Amino acid sequence: MVSAEAKVAGEKQKLTIEAEAKVDSLNELAFELKRHDVDKALSLLNDALYLAKTHHYTKGEATSYLYEAGIYRQNGYSKRALSLFTKALQISHGIKDTFNIARAKAQIASALKEANELQKAENLYKEALQAFMALEKWKDVINVRNNMGLLELQQKDYVQSEAYILQALAESNKRGYAYGVKKSYFHLGLLYLQKGELAKAKRFFTSAQQLDLKSNDKYGISLASSKLAITASREGHHEEAIRQALTALQSAKAINASQLEMEAIHTLTEVYKGQQNWVKVVEWQDSLVDKGAQLFEQERSYAINFLDILKQKQEQQLAYEKAALLASQKAKTANYLLGVVVTILVALGMIAYLWYRNYHIAKKTSKELKAKNEVIEKHSTALNALNKDITQQNQSLEEANQMKNKLLSILSHDLRGPLANTKGILELINRGALSPEKSAAVLKELEKQYMRSLSLLENLLFWIKSQMKGGSIKPEILNIRQMLSEVIYEQEIAYRNKQITVLNEVAPELEVTADDEMLKVVFRNLLSNAIKFTKAGGEIMVSSAVGEQVMVKIKDQGVGISEEALRKIRGKKYFTTNGTENEGGSGFGLMICEELIQRNGGELEVESTVGKGSLFTVKLPASSSEDHRHLAEAYTGNSNRL
Repeated sequence: MVSAEAKVAGEKQKLTIEAEAKVDSLNELAFELKRHDVDKALSLLNDALYLAKTHHYTKGEATSYLYEAGIYRQNGYSKRALSLFTKALQISHGIKDTFNIARAKAQIASALKEANELQKAENLYKEALQAFMALEKWKDVINVRNNMGLLELQQKDYVQSEAYILQALAESNKRGYAYGVKKSYFHLGLLYLQKGELAKAKRFFTSAQQLDLKSNDKYGISLASSKLAITASREGHHEEAIRQALTALQSAKAINASQLEMEAIHTLTEVYKGQQNWVKVVEWQDSLVDKGAQLFEQERSYAINFLDILKQKQEQQLAYEKAALLASQKAKTANYLLGVVVTILVALGMIAYLWYRNYHIAKKTSKELKAKNEVIEKHSTALNALNKDITQQNQSLEEANQMKNKLLSILSHDLRGPLANTKGILELINRGALSPEKSAAVLKELEKQYMRSLSLLENLLFWIKSQMKGGSIKPEILNIRQMLSEVIYEQEIAYRNKQITVLNEVAPELEVTADDEMLKVVFRNLLSNAIKFTKAGGEIMVSSAVGEQVMVKIKDQGVGISEEALRKIRGKKYFTTNGTENEGGSGFGLMICEELIQRNGGELEVESTVGKGSLFTVKLPASSSEDHRHLAEAYTGNSNRL
């Protein structure tokens, strides 16, 4: 007959096996989804990691970190990926999981190869290859050899590169691994193209293309066709090069692979340059610029979405960790209370037994026990308060770090796009490929991009400077009207180009005590926004009022702000929109304005009606409210019309 203890042990073992199977299932499902649904994949990995930690399933935990790192690497977050790969490697070493150790080493080697740390990458590839061969994981063996071939090609060791790729090809044919055969053919094509052996390069790229056509792999077809176009161009076969480049472009469009589209368009441009067909060069250069702008917007949108996904994942992970911590604390508290109760019961039994012998000793013991309990309670209260403070500090630091990461990631996208477009435009102008009319239009667009990039860079540098100084300000007495006149003069080109009238109706003697540089940044951003969203021929009024605070108002006749956008502004969330003449923006200026006004003891109010315009009011502490009130009452106009 089975004992009760044996039944309990059996049930526990069954639950453990089921939990491990669930972890493995979640991990593999996330691996399949990682290229199509990053949000879902990260959520599944989070669930798998929490379940693995709960049931002490170390192998499943290492696999979760391995797959999560792969997602970060495919999205360009190499440093974060490398730290997770290393963590997975350490965990796998702890449980001597040879397969996961090899997988982690191979992934770390690929990340190091991308970072150009080639010697470290080569050593790790060799260790992973040896382990996969011992485990007879032939697909992994083939993939590592192909990667090692590319690494040697990167170092221009053509002999060793060819040896690795040919080994991968032979093993792929032996094991019937079609994907390995195709990749080997493609890599051999790259090798011979780099060596200048064009006939061999064409033969292997063609073999890879045929396999991709057979499996209808549009991505592979585009890659192979693009390389065949380059090969044909170098051989002087321009018509063949154009045909292959168009095939690459068509396949890339079929799967919305924007980067491959740009590569195919660039190849077409180079072929037509070789033919000196400047009409076609300009036509495809225009397509390249348009596709570059489209890709930039896609990458920017994807970066924002991916950062939001990361934030959600971190919040979910923090919730899991908080739940685990609370459970642990409850368990510790319960054990502690149980111990205290047992101790008290034992003490009471002894006191009852010895009561008749030594009443005074029992009374003294009771007082000492009470005092100890009070000390324990005080310590517990202090510990809870300390834990609460630490949790709040960690949360604040995490939020600040996430905001900085998000801002820097988005700003890098916003600066890179205009600079890339500027290069393409200048190349066309310098080559004389554009008509005077088109050159004028392009130069006007170039000026807009320059002004936007300059404004964004000024805001970014000022924000970084303020972060490094820790928020210190240098207050001084400032004449508001004089300051605004300087800021309005700086924006003269922008508002005159749109035939906008700017009125400065601030009281001449109105003064505040604040940081001069910070207020200039604030008013410069607010006036720039007003010009941006006011239609041509409109009017912008800058006025003042004095009550308990000094108020500077900037009112425009622009397109207005929707309720959704107002909620984002009041919620201090990042966003951006284009102006009335499609002027771009980073969405960074208002965030800086809010912070700088608060540092000077003030606040920013926003009122707006869609279609009628917006009113931005900067409220600052008045040095002498009564004097300012008299000045405002005495001031009856005397505005500057600009």
